Amino acid sequence: MTKLRFEQGETIRFRVRSDVPEEIHVHGYDVTQAIAPGETTDVSFPAEITGIFEIELHNSGEQIAQLRVDPR
Repeated sequence: MTKLRFEQGETIRFRVRSDVPEEIHVHGYDVTQAIAPGETTDVSFPAEITGIFEIELHNSGEQIAQLRVDPR
């Protein structure tokens, strides 16, 4: 599993690719974004909330990464 680590105040950025239509979901931040099949999708948002969060493909329920945001 991929582990992403950022500090509060930074911009969280990552890319996701799926072979089927999917939706990425970042728990805690309630960020969702559609992923078209066969395409790479860029996801970015401000790191405002500290903690450890699950990033999953919502339709399949598969956890693909863990996001950690540390306080400054």
